[in-house]
Amino acid sequence: MMGRRPVDLAVMTRDIKTRCEHAATHLDSVAQIKDPIFPDPRMVWLSITLSIHELEAAASIMKRAWWP
Repeated sequence: MMGRRPVDLAVMTRDIKTRCEHAATHLDSVAQIKDPIFPDPRMVWLSITLSIHELEAAASIMKRAWWP
């Protein structure tokens, strides 16, 4: 049985915060659109998809770093 590898929690925390900032930036770009209908729905979809990816990655990193 393999033991748990030590992780640098400061590095993990920094990575998670960076990923959350990226997700927030993508979502903020969508929220700032003033048009009543999205002028470029593909870019909105991409921004949302990238946000989801960043948040899923942050959750995965958090799970691996803090909970075995």
